[in-house]
Amino acid sequence: CFSFQAHVPFIEIDPDTGKVKLLNYFITHDCGTPINPDIVRGMIIGGVAHGIGAALYEKFEYDQDGQLLAGTFVDYLLPSALEIPSIKDVELCTPSPMTSLGQKGSGEGGYLGAPAAIASAVNDALEPYSVEINELPMRARDIEAALNKHGS
Repeated sequence: CFSFQAHVPFIEIDPDTGKVKLLNYFITHDCGTPINPDIVRGMIIGGVAHGIGAALYEKFEYDQDGQLLAGTFVDYLLPSALEIPSIKDVELCTPSPMTSLGQKGSGEGGYLGAPAAIASAVNDALEPYSVEINELPMRARDIEAALNKHGS
């Protein structure tokens, strides 16, 4: 009884600052028969917002002595409503033959696909500069440093 999703983020990167701007975000998902469609939609969109944070902002950082450097929200970055684009979702319904009402899981789906989709979009945008980032979060400072290092 697995749900399915496809994520398509549209982004642009400022080559001078490395800042990633999410222009649009599309997601299609199939959780079978939704028991409460409003709750499912909220979980999907909230999960995508959380995944955006994981992809571009959030990181537990420690110094060489093991001291947590991101112990407050001043240091631990979270996306705000300004960083989350309008998320357009398409809901499909393929009932599961294995459950009484045809339902499937959907709780973590928005979160699980978003970081990978955003990382792919960022690397696709960086490809003309021959730059690739392979670590999350993909912070603006890291993108800017990689662009400068490769003389882009």
